[in-house]
Amino acid sequence: MTSKEMAARILELVGKESNIISCTHCVTRLRFSLKDDGKADRKKIENLEGVLGVQIQGGQFQVIVGNKVNKIYAELTEMANIGGEDAAALDGSGTGKKSVVSRILETLSSILIPSLPPVIGGGMIKGFLFMFWEFGWIEWGSDIFNLLNIMSDGMFYFYPFLLAVSAAKRFKTNPYMALSLAGVLMHPTIYEGISGGVESFKILGISIPYLDYNASVLPIILAVWIMSYVYRFLEKRIPDIVSIIFTPMLTLIAMVPVTLAFIAPLGFYVGEYIALGMQAIIDFSPILAGFVIGALRPVTVFTGTHHAVRAIVSQQLATYGYTTIGAMNYMSTMAQAAAPLAIYIILRKKNKEMRDISLSAAISGFLGVTEPGLYGVVMKYKVAFIAASIGGGIGAAISSYFGGAEYAMVMSSLVTIPATFGDGFVGIAIGLPVAIISTMAICFVFKGKILEEDKMSGGKHIEEKGENERILSIVSPVKGTVKPIDQVSDATFAEEVLGKGIAIVPADDIVTSPVDGVVTTLIQSKHAIGFKSNDGLEVLVHLGIDTVKLNGKYFTSYVQEGERVSKGQKVIAFETDKVKAEGYETDVMVVITNTDQYLDVFPNTKLTEATPADELLRVII
Repeated sequence: MTSKEMAARILELVGKESNIISCTHCVTRLRFSLKDDGKADRKKIENLEGVLGVQIQGGQFQVIVGNKVNKIYAELTEMANIGGEDAAALDGSGTGKKSVVSRILETLSSILIPSLPPVIGGGMIKGFLFMFWEFGWIEWGSDIFNLLNIMSDGMFYFYPFLLAVSAAKRFKTNPYMALSLAGVLMHPTIYEGISGGVESFKILGISIPYLDYNASVLPIILAVWIMSYVYRFLEKRIPDIVSIIFTPMLTLIAMVPVTLAFIAPLGFYVGEYIALGMQAIIDFSPILAGFVIGALRPVTVFTGTHHAVRAIVSQQLATYGYTTIGAMNYMSTMAQAAAPLAIYIILRKKNKEMRDISLSAAISGFLGVTEPGLYGVVMKYKVAFIAASIGGGIGAAISSYFGGAEYAMVMSSLVTIPATFGDGFVGIAIGLPVAIISTMAICFVFKGKILEEDKMSGGKHIEEKGENERILSIVSPVKGTVKPIDQVSDATFAEEVLGKGIAIVPADDIVTSPVDGVVTTLIQSKHAIGFKSNDGLEVLVHLGIDTVKLNGKYFTSYVQEGERVSKGQKVIAFETDKVKAEGYETDVMVVITNTDQYLDVFPNTKLTEATPADELLRVII
């Protein structure tokens, strides 16, 4: 199913455009705010090809689609006016009354999620930068080092600007006014005061402290939230003719002193105390705290609340220059990647569908994106979920005990491990392999339970067969000279867009069935015919290039759609000489259109001149 087809089906099944308040997306999921969740057909959405799962959390109807989320979201925005994060009502419009906690988590998620692309990109670059420097490939302070450092630091240093934009959209206020407040927090005067060792300055007896707001989260969010009310209040009461001048001016006059004196310091110290509180818990029992945080990570990802934890991670970095919670989450990320890898090893010869999904999920997991593995694999097998939780908990406990930390905001993955180099790295060095090995070991110990669950899942299972029985064959539908399909002039076939196959230069006018099966498609112009074999192969036989323009002239069919056929049975005749005389090429393309369901499709390389009795293609199942 293409991204466009998926988008259309999802749009229909969530209740169409009329049921959508807003739609945003993160790394792997579409996040809908719906007027009525009951109108969304959750079961049908979950059964769509390419959908990994559905989750209703914090007032959002979340559809997990994996790495294709950007393309599907783009198609959705083309199809409907679904708005963005700014379209969601602040008061929690949608189905059901939300708790205060749910609304806070939803608000934090809706503000933090849009800032993820630059954060992820910068974090990955930062990880590579640390790796290149640690391995001695570049020198500290060199030109290339400075360039990469600027490239990876900008989005973190000026994080308040990123959050100002998404907060303005969330709170439905002017984004440029929000950016102005971020500019106030990051103004050089503030940093000159900090550098000069000055604690504060006073205006009318009110003390305004010099505080470092770079990489902070709460100060700008609180400031924009309050500004949204001030701006709307003034906008409604000032006459339109002068509103464009006096509304922003009076907003700044009201907000800047209040922000610098009260709101931003409040957010700063709340964030500081949250970070200190979390660290106190970790210091009290690092092993217990690490295990709990690591073990619960799959649950927070599953419920979508892990983005709210990002605020605490950011605050730890701002307070200490490192994050221990980030390192604990790192151990869990590796465990969530290891579980699909174990499932792949266990089921690779049993379940074709899960074999493909689990391997892809394991790869993306080790690169830092765990949702495909969590929703597509781990949540389907109780043992895998328990294993990932325990493995991540053990790894995080070890990391916490030794003081393991991440020293930059990075996307936890194997390639960003240099971001953990520093004090406590021994915890990472021990915890990471332990998290992976323990997770996989639990899966292997309870392999029988996984196999039992898999048999009950109804997936595409591979039957136990001899080696020869696992190779299917397609015979030639025409007599003629065989040539590679990439040599035909039609790019669709030459680039194997429709699937793998081969071409034949026909030597006579008779076309026969290449399989035992059913005629699934017979184009009205009779220049193409589709078959489905008794073994499930879907085969397209296409006669000539652009011959659809002949509208059936020179083609005669001897079968109908739905008719059962046997190998070698005559199905079509086409007068090749007359087709050539009309200026058309007569190459016959034979394509396996469901190629992606098989291990491989390859031609019989020994065959150069084919007859309808010769094996043309082989398919490994």
